[in-house]
Amino acid sequence: MKTSETQHFLELLKRRVASLRLMAKELRECRESFTSMDLEATREHILYQRGLLSEIRYLDDELRLLRRQIALASGGDPGKLSDAEMANLLNVESAAQFRRVGEDLEIAKKTLRRLNRVYAGLLRRSRRSINVLINVIASYTGTYTPPPARNAWSSPWDARM
Repeated sequence: MKTSETQHFLELLKRRVASLRLMAKELRECRESFTSMDLEATREHILYQRGLLSEIRYLDDELRLLRRQIALASGGDPGKLSDAEMANLLNVESAAQFRRVGEDLEIAKKTLRRLNRVYAGLLRRSRRSINVLINVIASYTGTYTPPPARNAWSSPWDARM
């Protein structure tokens, strides 16, 4: 395999690890802003996460394409080049670097999966709490309506004039 292809592949993997770590950081910060009810910060975190997802998808597509090219160039099956087979195609130094980046990638993926589960649980519990509040408010609908003498458009100051 060409050294330039190897370096490009490793760079893409490193960028993917960095993006996943950044996504984990964003999930933590978004959870904090959500629990402190800072809706503007939560919205900004969600928008940033969407951008990160687009970048991760782009990196995945590029890695898939490059892996396919490497497999074809080495005479292997383009759809089934495993990480072990990929490492065997590399020189010793690149193979060691590939393994280190692969380990970092697995750690980042596990962290992100855990944070996703925590965040999904938070959203489920929040949805239940909001549904309870909606039901409570709905049961007191008549209690909080304006008196019949006023119409809905009048203000409390109109009565004084």
